[in-house]
Amino acid sequence: MKKILTIAVMTIVFAANGFAQDYTLGVRVGMNVANILGDFSDADYSAKLGLKAGIVGCFNLDGDFYLEPGIYFAPKGAKKEYKDIAGNNIKDIYNLNYLEIPVNAVYKYEINSNLTVRGFAGPYFGFGMFGRHKYEVNGSAKDKDGGKKQKAFSSKATECNYQQFDFGMNIGGGLEFSVCYLGIQYGMGFLNFNSKNDKDYKMRNGVFAVEFGVNF
Repeated sequence: MKKILTIAVMTIVFAANGFAQDYTLGVRVGMNVANILGDFSDADYSAKLGLKAGIVGCFNLDGDFYLEPGIYFAPKGAKKEYKDIAGNNIKDIYNLNYLEIPVNAVYKYEINSNLTVRGFAGPYFGFGMFGRHKYEVNGSAKDKDGGKKQKAFSSKATECNYQQFDFGMNIGGGLEFSVCYLGIQYGMGFLNFNSKNDKDYKMRNGVFAVEFGVNF
């Protein structure tokens, strides 16, 4: 994981040197509103909120067109709270945390010297870092109480054994106010991260995000 992080940061830095005449570096923070798609979505789970953060580099290609790679900490997952037929209070929570590397193609339209509108789309590559599936019964995740707590990306038989690599597509838009940035996006995962357990029971990431940032 450290190698992946180092490579991603070095790619942004070296790209910045190659586009030294027209590039910006940006810091981004925001809120992920995540859910799990596929067959899992039939289980009536709700969105899970999480704080995302990262850095991006935006490099001019030609005219109003730009390339923007980045690297983010991106929390994902889903949750559900309900009462079972025995009257127990159940909390079923999936906390999945990824290192995510988006590579977006960006189009910018300048309204005036202080305001620019932008739209973007592109693939992302995700790497599961850590996470848990927690199933609580009346506030307890202990086996003796009927609950369980499993590591998300561990390959042990007693853990979730989810696929660490994720791949999908982002699409979104935003506004740049001088050096400030405000944007929204939706990211849809293409891969079934449950494939090691049951390739026919599909679980994919889906995330709506709002971002704030500063460009340098």
